[in-house]
Formats: sequence, C-alpha cells, structure tokens
Amino acid sequence: MAGTDQPLAYVFLAAPSGLPRSEVTFPQMAKDHGYQTALIGKWHLGLNCKWVGDHCHHPNKFGFDYFYGIPGSNAPECDPDSVTAGATGKYAADRTYTRFRVWEVAVSVFLGLLALKYFQYIQWKTVIVLSVIGWSAVISNYAFWANGTQFNCVMMRDDDVIEQPYDVSTLTPRMTLEAVKFLEERKAKKEQFLLEVSYWNAHTALLPYKEFRGKSRHGLYGDTMEEMDWSIGVVMATLERLGLTNNTFVYFTSDNGAHMEIGDAGGSNGIYKGSKGQGGSEGGIRMPTVVQWPRKIKPGTIVTEATSQMDIFPTVADILKAPLPQDRVMDGRNILPLLGGAKQPSPHDFLFHYCGNILHAVRYRPRKGKVTWKAQFATYPWLPGTTHCSVDQLACFCGTQWGVTFNDPPLLYDITNDPTEDRPISADSNPKYQEVLNVITKAVKEHKQSLTKVDNQFTMPRFFPRPWLQPCCNFPYCNCREGVDLSPLKITVK
Repeated sequence: MAGTDQPLAYVFLAAPSGLPRSEVTFPQMAKDHGYQTALIGKWHLGLNCKWVGDHCHHPNKFGFDYFYGIPGSNAPECDPDSVTAGATGKYAADRTYTRFRVWEVAVSVFLGLLALKYFQYIQWKTVIVLSVIGWSAVISNYAFWANGTQFNCVMMRDDDVIEQPYDVSTLTPRMTLEAVKFLEERKAKKEQFLLEVSYWNAHTALLPYKEFRGKSRHGLYGDTMEEMDWSIGVVMATLERLGLTNNTFVYFTSDNGAHMEIGDAGGSNGIYKGSKGQGGSEGGIRMPTVVQWPRKIKPGTIVTEATSQMDIFPTVADILKAPLPQDRVMDGRNILPLLGGAKQPSPHDFLFHYCGNILHAVRYRPRKGKVTWKAQFATYPWLPGTTHCSVDQLACFCGTQWGVTFNDPPLLYDITNDPTEDRPISADSNPKYQEVLNVITKAVKEHKQSLTKVDNQFTMPRFFPRPWLQPCCNFPYCNCREGVDLSPLKITVK
C-alpha cells in the first residue's frame, strides 16, 4: 500500500494499531491525480485511534474515495459453525489475557498489602473490590473470544457499519456487485479510476455462497477459490463490456502463502517449505502474480525475476506519470520494464524479508548471471516431518519467544536452482559462498542504517482491544443486517 517495508500493523478491530497517518499510499497518489478511487473488500490496517468514531486508520483517510467491505479480517469466528471457529480469538485470549490476569492478580495483592500496612486490616469494601478485580481476570478471557463473531465480524460502507456480524457466505457476491457498479459509474461519468478488490476467500472462515458449495474436489477451500475465480471473471467481463480492457492495468496477486497449521482449510504451498506467518520461508512469501494491460503488455509474457508488492506504488506512479515522494526511502521499484518484456534482472539487488519488525531472510540478485541467492537468518520450530508449527500455536510467528532460532552465519541457498531450500551451501560446496555472504552482510548493515523510526504497532498496549474503540450498529445490540438484492449477478455455476 505504501511502497515501504517498514513494519506497520497487525491489528484487532477494536485495537488502536493501524497504518500510520504519515504513510503515503498509491490510492492517495491516484486521487491527487484526478482518479476516482475505491476499496472493495478486506482492509485490515486498523480503524480507530482514540474513540470509536475517529476512523483515523479508515481507508477513506488513505486516499480511497469509497470503501465497501470489512475493516478487519475474515476470521474463523465469522463462521460460528466452522471447525476452526474460535481458534484465533481463543488463542489471542490465552496469550494476551494470561499476562493481564497476572497483572490484575498482582494489583489485587498489592492493594491488599497496602491496606494492611496503613489500616492494619482490610475492610469488606476492599475485599469486594479485590474480588471483582479477580473475577474480571477470570471471565475477561472467556468474554473476549466467546464474542469474537460480534466484535470482529463487521462490515462497513464508508463510515457506517452496515452489517454486524456479517454473513460470510454473501461477501463475495456483494463485493462483486459493488465492483461492477463502481466500474459502470466511472464509465458513465467518463472518470479515470483506481479500484482495489481485496478478496477474503483464501482466508478462514471458509463459507462460499450457496451456489458454489460442493463444486470443487478440494472441499470448502476449493469452493471458495471457485467463487473468487467467478468473481474475477465478472469484474474482467465488466471491463470488456464497458470497453475499458485495453487501457486498464490489472494486477492480481496474494499477500502470503498457505496457512499450513490449519490443514486443508489453509491451502497448499506445493513444493515450497514453510507457511503463512513465516517471514523468510518460500512457502510463506513466494506468490504468483498475473498482470494484464493489453495496450502495454504483450500477452504470454513470463517474468521469472523476483518482484515485491512494494513495487505496486512506484509502478502505479509511473503509469500516472507522478513523482515519487522525496521525503522517505521507497523500497519498491518500477516493474513496468520487466512486464514490458525487458531482458534484465530484478530491479531489486536485495529484498529484505521481515516477520513483523524482525529480519528473517534476504534475497540477493547480482546484476550479472542468472542465480538469486537467499540468506536465511531464521529457523522455525517446525513439527517433525512438516514445515509448519504447532496447530495450537496457529503460526510460527517472529521471535525467539515463539521458538524461532537465528542462524549466525545465516543458511545460504541458491534459490534459483534450489527453490525447495533443501541444500544449504557452504564454503566447501560452493566457492562463491564467502563472497556472497560478505555482500549480503554489508547490505543488511546498510539497510538497517537507512531505516527511519516509526511507531511500533506490535506492542502489547496497542495490540490489546479497547471497548471504546469497538464499532457497533444498533447499540447496544451490535447487530444489524444489510439488505442486498443479488439477482442482477445471475449467479450460475456448472
């Protein structure tokens, strides 16, 4: 979104974490150049800062003229009948509230000792207060995750909550209908546009629309992929129908690999090791991308060089003929030359792969030759015989407190010829080992020196949900429904 690799946010809906207002986004850049912009689908970059209506992290604050979708993420709790329902909330509660229970008990004991010291006895009022604190420590854990569906499964249109909790099964058809309407309006008004459709489908809860259930050989996960494929087809067909295909740049990709810890519901990474949440493993970060722009990109063009989602910002800037911000380091690169068929290496000499704010791996693409090297700093506590962590842990996460170990020197792979990361090289097996390692070590040092300090969005106080930041329609029930007629889509599946 912002074209940088600074760690920014991983948030719950009622937490104050989010995309810092200091970030400049490509939709804002497009808006500044006269484009009508819209985000339809998943945001998951925060919502409120100090009170429920401030919307400091809302998409409308970052260049999107229109927002229709979910401000948080599609979590297992959003389908109460899912086999994984409650998993995310319960895990967060177990990890987060354990610390707060200890803190609350410590406060209770401290107040009791303070009362004994100054009053030589404890009044019944004090006992009652301490009991309330103690019991709140016990029930808060349950209250947090047991109501995850109500708290986190919220749908909005711009600033308004329009459905709570939302119906997962109708999300994709509704998003598709909104995307079609947006494109038709732009065509009618002869307006330039930037539309981001952020699908929820590969993310649990898996609950496709009724027409798609049971259509795939791969269970619910496959059904949701069929549904997303249908939706993309509708959007692309709309561009064609409106005569917009030839001059519209379309970029389709994913944000991370399969979530192996949850089994078949998490997808598959094929030959690549690792899982979602592993900042350095190929299975966690290596994603295919499909691009279309008939006026500029020749059909059938294949790019094997590594690029990054950070490249979207400078690439869009080139399309808009807009200057890049000069007050910050831009980690992304313009990839239009590559997409245009230029025979050249990746525009990135180095790609730094983070998990949160911790560097887990570095990709090095020399300007000569065809080999890309990868230094793997982090090693994950995979279960024996797998490339993922404990099912109870949900993901491997980032630091040593989660069992991650760090290699010094890092493991070094020829990722071009060993994409499965089976054969780490050494000084004995490859004469270039020390040379490559020295180059990467120097690059890491220079990279870290170039970083500017940003507010850490991952601290416990910012991660912890606050009741006064909780969106709620039809207060105090926090329950409402959006009435939508999906018949214009004429959904039929063979």
